[in-house]
Parts: sequence; C-alpha cells; structure tokens
Amino acid sequence: MPTRRQILLSTAAMGLAGAGTLAGCTRESPADAAAPGTLRMRVWDDAAASAYEASLEAFTRKTGIAVEVEVMVWDDYWKQLPLDVADEALPDVLWMNTANLAGIQAGGQLLELGGIVGDQASQWEETATDLYRIDDALWGVPQIWDQSILLAHHDLVAGADGDASALTFDPGAPSDPLRELARKITVDGEGLHPGDEGFDAASRAVFGFGSHPDRTAVLGPFIAAQGGTWQDEEGHFAFASSEGVSAVQYLADLAADHLAPAGAETVADEQLCQSLFLEGKLGLLQTGTYDLHTVREGIADSFDWSVHPVVAGSEGPRPLVHAVAALGVDPGDEDRAADIEKLLAWLGSADGQRPLAENLLGIPAHRELHGTWQKAWEAAGVDVSALATVPDEPALPERGNRSAEGTGAALAIIGQIFQGKESAEEALPTAQQKARAARH
Repeated sequence: MPTRRQILLSTAAMGLAGAGTLAGCTRESPADAAAPGTLRMRVWDDAAASAYEASLEAFTRKTGIAVEVEVMVWDDYWKQLPLDVADEALPDVLWMNTANLAGIQAGGQLLELGGIVGDQASQWEETATDLYRIDDALWGVPQIWDQSILLAHHDLVAGADGDASALTFDPGAPSDPLRELARKITVDGEGLHPGDEGFDAASRAVFGFGSHPDRTAVLGPFIAAQGGTWQDEEGHFAFASSEGVSAVQYLADLAADHLAPAGAETVADEQLCQSLFLEGKLGLLQTGTYDLHTVREGIADSFDWSVHPVVAGSEGPRPLVHAVAALGVDPGDEDRAADIEKLLAWLGSADGQRPLAENLLGIPAHRELHGTWQKAWEAAGVDVSALATVPDEPALPERGNRSAEGTGAALAIIGQIFQGKESAEEALPTAQQKARAARH
C-alpha cells in the first residue's frame, strides 16, 4: 500500500488505497456495466466512498438517479485508466489528480464543464479549481484539497524559547530564525547543541527540523518561497534555477550542519522525519494536511503539538496545494449526459461535499464548508485555525503528461545532494534534464 507521502510525491494527489462500495451497490469490475439508468462513479479512497454514501443517497432522492461507486486500489486505478480510455469504457464520473489530467483530457472523452457548472464554480476555492483548467477550459469539479503545513512539538519549541507560528529562512544569511530554533532544539546525549564544544551528532536525542527530499512538504514550498518554481508556465521542469539551487542546498545544509536528521538516513527512509516527530524526538515537521490523521493517531496524548503555516522565505510562505476533482465522461447520449451533469453539479454543491468535510477527508473545495471542516478537526482535538486563510500564491503540484515520472527521476538525483555526494549547483541541472527526458 502506498503511503500518503508517496502518492503526493509522485502524483500530487490524495489517496488511501482500499476497496469497498456504497450500501446497496455491488463492487464490479470496470468492464461490468452498471444497471440501466445507474451512473458509475470511481474513486481510489474507501473512506471517501463511505462518506459519499449519505451524499449520493440524498442525490438519488432528489433526482431519481442512482449512482454506483467503484473503489479501486491505488495501483489498479492507474493501470486500469488507460485501458478504459482505449476501450471507451470509462465510468461516468471518476476521481482525478493533476498529474494525470492532461493525459486523459487529450483522449477527447471528457465533458468540458465550464458551461455545465456555470456560476457554481465561483463557490469553490479558486486555487483548487484552477488546477483543473487547461487552456482556460474547466475539466474537473474539485472535491477536496490539501496544503503543506508546519507541525511543532509544543514542549520542545517552548523549551527553546521559540515561536513556530511565523518561521523564516534566508539562504544568503549567516543564520536565520529557522536555523536558530532548530539549533536550540537539537541536543545530543549530553545535552549539547550543534556548535557546542564536544557536540556528538551521532548521539542526538532530539532533532530540530525535518529537512528531507520530500517534494510536496519540503522541496516545493522552500523552492517557491525562495522565488523558484518546480515547473514553468508551459509545464517544463524548471527547478534548477538559481533560486531552486539555493533553496535545495539550504535544505541539504540543514542536515549537514546537524540541525536535521542525517541526509543519508532520510533518503533511505522517507518516513523517518515523521516517525521522529511521532516519537517526540523532532521539534519541527513540515508536512501536509494529508498527514493530520496519522499524526493525531500516532501521538494520541503523548505530548502537545500545534499546526502552523509553512516556513517562509523571501517570497513569504508558499505551501504546496493540490486537489482531487471529479471528472465527467461524455457518454455520447444526451439523456445520460444530462444525468452526469446533474451528478457533477451535486458533487460541486455544499450538500454534496458536506460528508467529506465532516469526515475530515481533505479540505473541502466548497468555500461554505471550510468552517465545517475546521470544527470537525476541533472536535477531534486539533486546532487548524492557522489554516483559515487560503494561500494566495501557493506552490503547485505536478501537471502535464508523465510529470510524475519526471519528478521521480529528479528525486533520485536530488537525494544525492542531501547525502552530501554532490552540491545542488552540480546536481540540480542534471536532475532537471533527467526529469524532462522522463516525460518523453
């Protein structure tokens, strides 16, 4: 089963692999058509399918249109997609992420939604909605979105007289608030800090900041905050800019200077920083709202922790934002198309998305439901009020054909920077070249 970080890293999407179905519906293979008059909807998240149950039951009562939901495990979802495109056997509505949007849209089987949803789109978060536009045409109804966040271990930060609510970094300065706080938090077995005489990095009992080559939580936000970008406006990989080089080298240097776990260890174990945070051994973890469930369950009552905006650079805080959307497939039949359009409009409504918000399945795309989502988290013991404002200029996820493959090729080389084998100035151009080549 892929982790959330693996899924986001490779495709900028949310996903919990599983298998299930809505009540009263049977789980059939994609080749099996739904009952006459019944629409098919496909997702990759069993928890979302369960949450959709109440929503779609209300939709059926209102319209008389039945909906059968298929849940496919993550790997099977993407293996099946091109087969169904080739066979023209796609479900009527399906979940999509930005990395795969361009490929399926190019197949010519989707419904363009601008005229279908009309002014309804103004009720959705613009950031999430715009991720599903190609040449100004809208191809998806956003359902949920996530963003990068900073988590802080309350006692470790307070013990260092720190404030995690507005941390900044500056690669060009001798030091900065992030490095100073990470240094104060980090202690070895004798209670010494990096820079103290006799400090032993190998015996560190507590680590400062979780710097590691995580595309979604760390690399994307830091590069953007420094003024760089992962892909340019045309979708070409462009992270090997001077801004990208300085941001990545800064992150690698945090590990080299013992303010973060060793780069060789975080490259070998991508979950290490999260594990250290859950164990109470890491003061600051930059991750995403997609990990809030894991963190809450992993920490339980072990210690107090809090949610903050990501570390800011010269361009301010730039969290990476990604979204999952519902796409409609053109059935070539006016009556069925009308039913699909009604379903998509429902999925874009507050009533249609409310169960997702109440079950904490990502931040709801409908603006009206943000308060519902926030209150649901408060009821679960997590204060997310620091995320009340939607990012104005977020870092963006992968987009375009084979962009996930491009990022994967790049990360293999970027890992060498964190391991200290190459500098960012040397390795990033090579990583960018490999990323571009992987798309062809």
